[in-house]
Amino acid sequence: MNNLPTLCIVGRPNVGKSSLFNRILGRRAAVVSDREGVTRDRHYQVATWREKNFTLVDTGGFLPDDSVDQLADSVRQQIFAAISDADLVLFMVDVRVGPQALDLQFARLVHKMEKPTILVANKAEKPEDRTESWEFMKLGLGEPRMVSALSGWAMPSLLDEVSSLLPENKTQKDQGKIIKFAVLGRPNAGKSTLLNKMTGYERAVVSEEPGTTRDSIEEVFKWEGQLFSVADTAGLRRKARVSDEVEVYSNMRSLEAIRRADVCVLVIDALRGFEIQDFRIMEQIRAADKGLVIALNKWDILPEKDHKSFGIMVKELQEKEPMLSWVPIVAISALEGQRVPRILQEIKRVYANSYRVLGRDRVIEVFERVVSRRPHPNRQHKPVRMTKACQILVNPPVISIECTQPKLVDKSYKRHLLKAFFEEFDLHGAALKINFTRDLVLRKDEELEQYNTYISDSIHAGIDSHSSMGVQTLEKD
Repeated sequence: MNNLPTLCIVGRPNVGKSSLFNRILGRRAAVVSDREGVTRDRHYQVATWREKNFTLVDTGGFLPDDSVDQLADSVRQQIFAAISDADLVLFMVDVRVGPQALDLQFARLVHKMEKPTILVANKAEKPEDRTESWEFMKLGLGEPRMVSALSGWAMPSLLDEVSSLLPENKTQKDQGKIIKFAVLGRPNAGKSTLLNKMTGYERAVVSEEPGTTRDSIEEVFKWEGQLFSVADTAGLRRKARVSDEVEVYSNMRSLEAIRRADVCVLVIDALRGFEIQDFRIMEQIRAADKGLVIALNKWDILPEKDHKSFGIMVKELQEKEPMLSWVPIVAISALEGQRVPRILQEIKRVYANSYRVLGRDRVIEVFERVVSRRPHPNRQHKPVRMTKACQILVNPPVISIECTQPKLVDKSYKRHLLKAFFEEFDLHGAALKINFTRDLVLRKDEELEQYNTYISDSIHAGIDSHSSMGVQTLEKD
């Protein structure tokens, strides 16, 4: 990820891997609970110690090989994939309980992979807990480093050793800016399946059981020359149903993923249609002023569909939520990869629209034509006159309109203006906003362009497909 050296944290359940992950990062990036099995996927973040950057990976708890649980098998695959990609492994144990049979089994498997490994004995807050470290020598991973991820005890010396063993940052060619997007939706809508199909391998654990994804998982991949960073999030549930502490923090991480994203992809289960929770998620995306793409998943197994089914479903969605008239909607099968590249094309288009400088003269022209054709009606016996308009921001694009009575502008008339600007400038997917003010200060296009200088021309013009990864093998339509 990002061509940085990679440090991977592994261990059996509940030894404190996510606590160590958060301690190294200096913030709560992973969900932490005393309950076993909270972390299931690989969780990537970029960490820094003494000016050295590296990719830090949190993994799920290792469970016995003889476990018949399909979910446990998926977690094991994720762990060994993370170890295989790592430059250095932190093998964690619990100093309070001593070496367990599962520690021994896992240590033998890690030893066979011949990766540089540091044995970390966690939960050594008390001096009396640090006297039996010799017991862990039987794991065959060398002398344990005693630490406390909870309190931070002995963490600087551990990180100094980590920094000395990690290779230097790999050479990174300037590949332009990364488009960040988040995949959101109800539990079991197919978000992790979509992530795996985009990245080209089993990056996230997939299960029929709702709630499999607990953390917001980030991954960088390339498609047609463009780098993307995707965050797969836990399924967002209604607050009334979120009483479990793990789900509370999972929801918080999902909302944080929305705030950090450039574009959000809302995955809707086509078998269930657009439900009230989908609407609530869309409201969260809109409140954060983020671009939006809708993916109607499981289209391949929609019963009794024909060539009219997509148009009928889109019309029903737009009747429930009129704002969806200006949002790209794509019917996909995340499992089969059907039209997944179309989602990435729409993400690029929405990203570019979000940073568009519309042109001051063009905005004025459209505004004057729309207002002259349909002036705002008077309200409370007061004239509501709109005199001029100008784009004042990008990401999202914001158009400010000078008005004699800003507080009396009808919501229906604002929707009328939004529709006109969306259609005239083809801003589908962008979080276009309109403000009304008594005194408008016009801005020059050059002032807006300064916010737009880091947008790669390739986003608008298309990029060659050399060295593409992930979805390069998927069908184009």
